[in-house]
Amino acid sequence: MRGYVLLRSILFISICSFLSPHLSQAIDFSKKIKEIRVAGSRRANSRTIRFYIHSKPGEPYSVRKTREDIRRIYDLGYFDDVELSIDEEEDGLILTYRVTEKPFVRSLTFDGVKDIPPKDLEIILLIKKGTYFQKHLLTKDITHIKRKYRKRGFYFTEVTPVVIPVENYQVDIIYHVEENRKIKIGKIYFRGNKFLKDFQLREIMETKEVGFFPTANKGNYDREILKTDRLRIEAKYRDFGFIKARIDKPRIEIDRENGLIHVYFFINEGDQFSVGKISSEGDKIFSAEEIRNKVTLKEGEPFNQSAFRQSVFKITEMYTNMGYAYANVVRKVEEHPDTKTIDIHLKVEPGDKIYIGRITITGNEKTHDNVIRREFRIHEGELFQGSKMIRTRQRIGNTGFFENVEIDQTSGSEPDLIDLNVRVSEKPTGNIRFGIGFNTSDNLTFNAAISENNLLGTGRRLTLSAENSSIRNEFVLSLEEPRFRDRDISLSFSLFSRVRNLFTYTSHDQGGSVGIGRSLGEFAFMKLRYELQNNSVTINDLFTAGSFLRSQTGRNVIGMLTPTYIVDTRDDFTFPREGFRATTSATLAATYLGGELDFYKLVFNGSKYFPLPKEFVFQIHTEIRFAEGLKNKELPLFENFLLGTARMRGFRFDEVGPLDDSGQAIGGDSSLLFNLSLNYPFSSGISGFLFYDRGQVYGTEGDLSRTTSNRFDLSNMRHDYGFGVRFNSPMGRINLSWGFKLDRKEGESPTEFQLGFGGVEF
Repeated sequence: MRGYVLLRSILFISICSFLSPHLSQAIDFSKKIKEIRVAGSRRANSRTIRFYIHSKPGEPYSVRKTREDIRRIYDLGYFDDVELSIDEEEDGLILTYRVTEKPFVRSLTFDGVKDIPPKDLEIILLIKKGTYFQKHLLTKDITHIKRKYRKRGFYFTEVTPVVIPVENYQVDIIYHVEENRKIKIGKIYFRGNKFLKDFQLREIMETKEVGFFPTANKGNYDREILKTDRLRIEAKYRDFGFIKARIDKPRIEIDRENGLIHVYFFINEGDQFSVGKISSEGDKIFSAEEIRNKVTLKEGEPFNQSAFRQSVFKITEMYTNMGYAYANVVRKVEEHPDTKTIDIHLKVEPGDKIYIGRITITGNEKTHDNVIRREFRIHEGELFQGSKMIRTRQRIGNTGFFENVEIDQTSGSEPDLIDLNVRVSEKPTGNIRFGIGFNTSDNLTFNAAISENNLLGTGRRLTLSAENSSIRNEFVLSLEEPRFRDRDISLSFSLFSRVRNLFTYTSHDQGGSVGIGRSLGEFAFMKLRYELQNNSVTINDLFTAGSFLRSQTGRNVIGMLTPTYIVDTRDDFTFPREGFRATTSATLAATYLGGELDFYKLVFNGSKYFPLPKEFVFQIHTEIRFAEGLKNKELPLFENFLLGTARMRGFRFDEVGPLDDSGQAIGGDSSLLFNLSLNYPFSSGISGFLFYDRGQVYGTEGDLSRTTSNRFDLSNMRHDYGFGVRFNSPMGRINLSWGFKLDRKEGESPTEFQLGFGGVEF
């Protein structure tokens, strides 16, 4: 219809032009244009229409120009028809462009919709309420609605649009939706596979069978995802040397009676090829041996396409780190069907050295540009380096301010320049948390906090938090400037009030701290913190307290200085897959620091992450702590170390380390802890983990029946194992864990359970 109307208008002008010599007595087209008029517009602004009319008063009449005028007006999408009429007056021609507007969409409604909220359907429609009605978009909107339903498993949904004209040249659109029965994938069958088993192929597919316990997405049929699964299977075979493997288009059988789809994959594996000779050519940048060493394939082993692709990437990366951003690895792969081998020859065309041109940042509506730019490890005018690009993306992501970070490379103003376009997608950085936790040591724990990790877009962190449980009450106000004046210097400040009730005694701390830190390289950081606090210790039950506990009562002012050295190479601070983080700190409390007590504490914490196949991540964590009094004084009781609950998940505080006379934990002057964890993300919002904990608290005071006075005695340690799950919910992140003792003693429970949840981002 659109093309017909446009063609009709243009044809009218063409006929007028053809007949103009014969109509000269009626209209003299040699006259100039006197006036241009616009008629028929209701909602469309006539000024807008005139903007697209290039014919002007005072100019000679032109068939070509008026034809283009009509085309431009019609392409606005506001009109069903555009006509041109020409009237002659004595002093010139009057051109009237008469438009017939499309109706306006007054309302959009859905009938028969149950599974999907109407507002979710309105978002995906091209036709919007309050816009001109464009009939040709109805077909596309029907497709969008059906696609949305297919993702929910409604494969046979029918959509019928009804357009109802109403007053004032408007229309109401009603989409009648028949959702029909939800269709799930019943079984996935493989035919022709010999080398790889059915379960090996199913586990790499995104498409899944509905199974015994159906979930929201499990078992859904999606044609596009199935196409991708077909490519995944082919790629899997190529990683085992079956370079000729072919997967036919899947055959679909529909069981309407049971609401199921059965999928059949027909596989032609072909022959398995092994790696033959591997050779390479050197150049002025790298030798042939250096290039060859980046290839992880071994002669005689099955050809692995993914490993070969990764080797090529490493070679390219080697050149990009030298500034050759457009380095091209020429791969000559020669197949020998008779011997079932593949010879590989590699040659690199490095091209010219490339430098960084302009760097632009988009998408940061809240975060200031300088907060992002200070994380860059590559700058305008510098030689391009691929490793610095990767590190820059990691550092921007590790700020925690963005959902996504993308860095696009485009040609610069000169042949040897690359411009970088940084596109970020911001996420909520504020958090209001109201949480409840439970474990068998603290019983119920209530916590609340309000924090902003990107205060006013400056990157500063402000936190006000409170926690209350049977053994802990804590209030903290803290402010941190991570990059003072965009330099590698951090400043911090905090005020706190902490009460720790360990049944036999209560320790109350009030005070504050100030800190300064500085980066010592790309992955290392050093900070110095001074803390001044007023501490008081009271005995809860004087009748059962021994002489040691009685000697710890009273008030003390403590001045402490703590230098901390941190090394952090994790690829992601939120969900690390590889790298490590190690923290070493030494705390000195002394009278010349403004306090009344003298002691020191040494603490080491380290975690190492190992990426495993199938998205598993293995983590090793070690913690070593030691403290001692100075000037022949004992270490204060409230500075003792404890283990249990969150750190040793199968134990309570009073089951690890020294106890008082009533069997309650008093902690010790040293501790040792090892944690092993295997983590797996089931989805973007759910992850599970298995763990093993081994630790002990050592001391010289109190009941040592569950420990020893021999510090760091590896033969005297408690240990447990267990499992847990973390998942996101409308109430925030929920953490569940169950720990089981491996060396349960008399009177101890066999297991410990912990629960924590709560938090709303803004």
